Amino acid sequence: MISIGTSGVFLRAQPKFVDHQGKLHFFSHAVDDHYYSMGVTLAAGHGLNWFRDTFAPDKSFAELLANVGKIAVGAEGLLFTPYLVGERTPYFDSQIRGSFIGIDARHTLDHFVRAVLEGITFSLKDSQALLDPKRELKWLVSVGGGAKNAVWLQMQADIFNMPVTTLEVEQGPGLGVAMLATTGLGWYADLDECVDNFAAYGDTIMTIPENVYKYQRIYEVYRKIYPQTRALCGEI
Repeated sequence: MISIGTSGVFLRAQPKFVDHQGKLHFFSHAVDDHYYSMGVTLAAGHGLNWFRDTFAPDKSFAELLANVGKIAVGAEGLLFTPYLVGERTPYFDSQIRGSFIGIDARHTLDHFVRAVLEGITFSLKDSQALLDPKRELKWLVSVGGGAKNAVWLQMQADIFNMPVTTLEVEQGPGLGVAMLATTGLGWYADLDECVDNFAAYGDTIMTIPENVYKYQRIYEVYRKIYPQTRALCGEI
């Protein structure tokens, strides 16, 4: 699952204990003898909020994102790292700060918005690389603000290189509490039966192979930004 709210989470449930050596969060699952691991991007939706409030405060989010789909994959060479308040996964670095790399005169507000969305998603791909190194996962469920925009959903499918499915009901925490309560009361035999009655999936977004290829190349460049800027951030 990927959840893009103020922070961003890439989460994987699993039926066995995994030693992540401190690189990821690891918790007991509500299901007996199951666990879940997750990586976190500190400034996911927060990064988009910051950008809008700072550079386009007169625009709603719908207006801000209206033309993002018209901008090519990779925002014509513009990259954004969302380390506005440091970063958690995979760096656990409170001192690193964000960057726009590759700015030139042709870039418009729409280019910057697309770069912000791509940068947030690239940061979550860092968690994917730790959680799924053998590429065992076959699909993702996307929730939160990142699931409310069609262009961003396609971006997720292409960057993570797997189908992305939405949920029909977005009240995740409240719904989860209700599911645990009804199962605990014995209304359902177990959580699997409860899920079958509670959870309803929405649309599934498939990958676009051409975009997947482009994003794989761009991500390799994105991965170089942190080590190149880390020392500079410590000097400012």
